[in-house]
Amino acid sequence: MRVLVVGAYGFIGRAIVGALLQRGHFVVGLGRSARTGKRLLPRIDWVERDLNTMVEAANWHPLLDGVDAVVNASGALQDDRRDRLVQSQSAAIVALIDACAQTGVKRFVQISAAGATEDASTGFLRTKAVADGHLASSSLAWTILRPALVTGRDAYGGTALIRMLAASPVMLTVHGRRPVQCVSRATVAELAADAIEGRIGPRLDAEIAEREARPLGEVVALHRSALGMRPAWFAVDLPPGLARPIGWFADALGWLGWRSPLRSTALKVVAEGVVANGASEAILGRPIEPLPAILDGLGFGPQDRWAARLALLLPFIVASLAALWIASGITGFTETDRAAALIGGGERARLIVRACALLDLIVGFAILWRPWARGAALAMAAMAGGYLIGGSVAVPALLTDPLMPLLKSLPALVLALVAASLLEER
Repeated sequence: MRVLVVGAYGFIGRAIVGALLQRGHFVVGLGRSARTGKRLLPRIDWVERDLNTMVEAANWHPLLDGVDAVVNASGALQDDRRDRLVQSQSAAIVALIDACAQTGVKRFVQISAAGATEDASTGFLRTKAVADGHLASSSLAWTILRPALVTGRDAYGGTALIRMLAASPVMLTVHGRRPVQCVSRATVAELAADAIEGRIGPRLDAEIAEREARPLGEVVALHRSALGMRPAWFAVDLPPGLARPIGWFADALGWLGWRSPLRSTALKVVAEGVVANGASEAILGRPIEPLPAILDGLGFGPQDRWAARLALLLPFIVASLAALWIASGITGFTETDRAAALIGGGERARLIVRACALLDLIVGFAILWRPWARGAALAMAAMAGGYLIGGSVAVPALLTDPLMPLLKSLPALVLALVAASLLEER
């Protein structure tokens, strides 16, 4: 079959694409960036669309030509610079469902979320529920899968949050006693592929989760153990009142393009518990792996520990680089004459100092804007290298200065390269 997968290079979407390819289906992926999609999944065809603009059935008609089935694996946690949930998670998917009915595409699989209802406390769950309800009332051969916390080798959203908490020397949690149920990403992908092939459903609405709910703190501890990390020095469950400002700050960063897993929606979902209320095993006719078995099967290694720790450190790396370069730029303007004297003095030297200070300010602020952050980090590395070489030629004595002002640009260069590597999208 020819299957259109919406959100194909997302956390769940990539696994669904893999399952469909393994079963011999032809897959067309839809994502925000076809270039990113081709880099991550080069074996499938790609179409580039922004779901925020796909709110009419007519927008979808050209994409459904020759398509036999659709899987919607798209999702966004909350409104931010890139996403508007009402458009991308409800209006666009409602339009896609209508377009399928109009063009003769019969089979539709919707990846929703446990707890998605139209009166839920978060926009994420409410907008998922709108699309779910429209699909359930349609004439399509539909299947709605509602996973609890999806766990896989990669880490995005809630999984990234768990992995970051696990990587901390001090095991910090918020609402650490709230219940959480998990499900393997591979299980979700296989069930979606089964639904496409008619092995389950149609007209099946199933929550998917392991049988046992366990406290969030235990979930974090199990991840920490699976990653091969030593036990935390001690555990702290933060009062919700202390964590709430962190969520607000992460929300503000969302409008700069940063999609932190610590945003207020994630904290609210955790506060309510991530549990499936349905008897998923009875509905699906198969057992759902418990979290310890899921983690054993993932086979974490050293690179996974590095990734978890670097994800935890990334905000501090970016903030440190921004502070360094902004402070350098400010100092260049406030201490122009003193800096110019080091390279011979005079008006030309002052112009050079001011130009460098301006560039420092530009890259220092640019790294805070997520779409420019990787480019800014690469520019920082190039500039640090330039300052090191230029300063060594112009003022060789600085190389032997006891404070090592020139050589200190070398770790700044390396840190900027580390940041650039970590800031690559997906």
